[in-house]
Amino acid sequence: MKLIPITLIFLSLFTATITNAQSVSCQDAYDYVVKNHDHRDSTSCFGSSMLTKVEYYQLDGQGYVVAYIKQNDYDITGRPYLFCNISKQRWNTFKIEGAYYSWGKKFHEYIIDNKCNCY
Repeated sequence: MKLIPITLIFLSLFTATITNAQSVSCQDAYDYVVKNHDHRDSTSCFGSSMLTKVEYYQLDGQGYVVAYIKQNDYDITGRPYLFCNISKQRWNTFKIEGAYYSWGKKFHEYIIDNKCNCY
């Protein structure tokens, strides 16, 4: 008997999460983070064939990264992509290790798996 209420609660929470996540466009999320952040840090990714620059934003205790990813070899500005739930520690490690090793490799190691759930 206890299984049915627990299942219903889980199903309700899951449905609410999906509905809420799909109701935010990536552009709207990007605009909100960039305009309303509490703290900002950035790095230029000199020598990277993948990234032009990466910015870190803190908003209400959450970390966000905007990575400007090159669309081709001649792209000097990159296209922005938003990544969510990036801790300050992950950001600092990416920034330090990226400068010494490879921006692209460290981006894949510390950031890329946290793409925001938006459309």
